[in-house]
Amino acid sequence: MMKDRLLRLFENRVYRHACFWICWVLGFTFIKSFGKPYEVYFGWFSYYVVTLPIFMAHTYLVVYLLIPRFLSRKGMPLFVLLFLGLFYFFSVLELILSNEFIYRWYPTGSVPTEQYLSVGNVIRSGLGNLYIVLVFLAAKTVRDWTISRGRQKELEQLELKEQMEETMTRVQPLTLLYAIDHIDRMVDRDIKGVSGAIALTSELLSEVMMYHEEGHRWISREIDMVKKLLSLVELFNRAKPEVEFFISGDPGNLELPPMILFSFVDLVIRRFDQHSMIPEMNIEVSGFSNMISIQILSAIPGKHDRGLEDCMEAVRQLELIYAGSVDIGFEERGYGCSVILRNKKQHRFNTGHPDTAGIGMIKTADD
Repeated sequence: MMKDRLLRLFENRVYRHACFWICWVLGFTFIKSFGKPYEVYFGWFSYYVVTLPIFMAHTYLVVYLLIPRFLSRKGMPLFVLLFLGLFYFFSVLELILSNEFIYRWYPTGSVPTEQYLSVGNVIRSGLGNLYIVLVFLAAKTVRDWTISRGRQKELEQLELKEQMEETMTRVQPLTLLYAIDHIDRMVDRDIKGVSGAIALTSELLSEVMMYHEEGHRWISREIDMVKKLLSLVELFNRAKPEVEFFISGDPGNLELPPMILFSFVDLVIRRFDQHSMIPEMNIEVSGFSNMISIQILSAIPGKHDRGLEDCMEAVRQLELIYAGSVDIGFEERGYGCSVILRNKKQHRFNTGHPDTAGIGMIKTADD
């Protein structure tokens, strides 16, 4: 907790710079006064406090004005001229303040000299001033590099996550495991239906993989794959789930990640299949409002709470698969639950679709 608070504190530029300059004043006071009487510590501390505005002005002008605006091939002559001008000006200013005020009134162990503005003294003093500029610039560069590396790692993690999501939707491993488990059960009770279930499973998963390779991902194709999934479930359970599709507007306007409809229906089927009571579903694909609405009707009489829990679990699993790319709304209803899938990021779900006029309906239960 303390570490997090410190990190948040140092994200603030004011606190970060204040800490740098305080450490600089205390550090050089200690270096200049080490092993000397107490009053010398006070003298050098006063020197660095009084001259601090000079060092800060010189540093910020070089780091935040001169380097960003003039350090380029075309601006190099002007950069050198301004750099030397600032170098000389602030060196002279520091020497005047030190010799006319600090050394006369504070016990630093140094005494004012008559020709303290000679060229040699100005250059020597300027090199000392330049040192703090270089230290500040080095600290800023290290911080910028660290932030850049952190952002790069975040992008790499995000890219890896997206690749995993695409692989999950492309391969549908849980669907395959679900089919294998039910085919294994069919061996004992319906050996004749095993070959058909294997063929349909292979065809369905092949279509899912081919769908990802196509340039145009039509919602009608995804609906067809959902219908094949329902046919596969019918082979396993000897009863086809009641699922109706309603299409409104132009589905080509829909912006959602590919296979999200198939993935959700698959999650619901596998979740409710544990109770051997797959619910009825009404699915509306709306090109007008750019969303998919799914109504899940409770199929377990007197067990509304358990059905609602299964529905919520399916939604949670979908959020894990499509985290950050889709906005998933969930509402409890008297008949069961309602789930709405909306676009969160700009993912093109359909880049084209056969002409759709008005509102169409596909009732898979009667196919």
